[in-house]
Amino acid sequence: MNRTHRNSWLIALPAFILHTSEIYPERPHTITGAVRNSATDKYIENVYIYITSGEEEALSNNKGAFTISTWQDLPVTLVIEHPVYKQKKIRITDASQYQLIKLDPKQ
Repeated sequence: MNRTHRNSWLIALPAFILHTSEIYPERPHTITGAVRNSATDKYIENVYIYITSGEEEALSNNKGAFTISTWQDLPVTLVIEHPVYKQKKIRITDASQYQLIKLDPKQ
């Protein structure tokens, strides 16, 4: 087998790597925060948090804290849901900023 033909794909590899780095950021954006009850200021457990245009999702822990990572370009929209509280949407423009989210109880 011809040696140059067998390794010719190596020539295209740098171009492919450079092309994908234009599409995706160097590392994912990590969004952290906590969810509280707006009436009592208590942390809310098992809140479902997701990014609208992707598959990234998280649940808040027993202290209301959550972490969600995304490769999407900012801004992204977080949707925050819990059966006992009103749904909330938040636009995230800076992933390094801690998100303290207050949910209103359903009437």
